[in-house]
Amino acid sequence: MARISEIEELLKEVFDEEKGVVNSVESIYESPEEGDFLKLVISIHGLVTEDTTIIHTKFIFKVDLEKRKTVEDSFIYLYDVNCVYHKLDFKNIIDLKDKITNIIESKDFGEDLQILSDFIEAPAMFLNYYMRRHKITDYSIFDVVYQPKFKTTPCDKTTFDFKVNINNNYDMGLSISKVDRDEEENEIDSYKFQFRFMDDIETLETDSLSNVHFFIGSNIAKMLDKKLKNKWNI
Repeated sequence: MARISEIEELLKEVFDEEKGVVNSVESIYESPEEGDFLKLVISIHGLVTEDTTIIHTKFIFKVDLEKRKTVEDSFIYLYDVNCVYHKLDFKNIIDLKDKITNIIESKDFGEDLQILSDFIEAPAMFLNYYMRRHKITDYSIFDVVYQPKFKTTPCDKTTFDFKVNINNNYDMGLSISKVDRDEEENEIDSYKFQFRFMDDIETLETDSLSNVHFFIGSNIAKMLDKKLKNKWNI
C-alpha cells in the first residue's frame, strides 16, 4: 500500500518533470456512505506542460481512517466531464508514478474534456480566428483567463469559469457546465453556456462542443452588440 505522503510527493515530481504549471491543486478527504475508509480526492485545475494542457481532472484514492496510506492498490481519475471515471491498478509507488505520467502525456481523457482542455491552450487566438472567419470584426479578444470558482466540488456540479477581455476595455464572465438528461427519455446531454456582461446574463445551450470557439465568439459579439450598440443609440 502507498503512503499518502508518497502520493503527494509523487504528484509534485510528475508536475516538475513535465515542467508543468498548475492553476490549483486541492486535496480533501470524503467519507463514503459505506465502508471503513476515506476517499482522498486530489483535484487539479489548469495543468499546462510543454506538450499537454488539461483543464481539470481528479485523482481519487481509498485510504485508511488515520489518513496514512491507501487501502487498495488502485485509483480512479476523472476521464471526462460529469463523473466519467477510469480505474487503474498499480503495483507500487513507481508503477503509480508511471501510470499518472502516462495519463498526462498521452492525454488519456474523454472527448469533451479534451476539447475544453484544447480551448484553454490559446483561447484568445482561436476565438479571434473563428470570429474573423465569420466576418465578426467589431471586437477583438485580448485575453481569456481560466478562473475556476470552486477548486473542489462534486463532479456533477463542476463549472468551467472564464474571464474574457474584449478590446482591452470590457470584461465578460463565461461559465460552461454539462447538463445530463434523462436516459430513459432518450434525451441528449447538452452544455450550458452562461455569459455575464455588466448587469445582463444570457444562458444558452448546445448539444456539442465541436464548434466551441465560434459558439463562444459569436455569442460574445451578440451580447456586446445588444448592450453597447443599444446604449450608443439611446
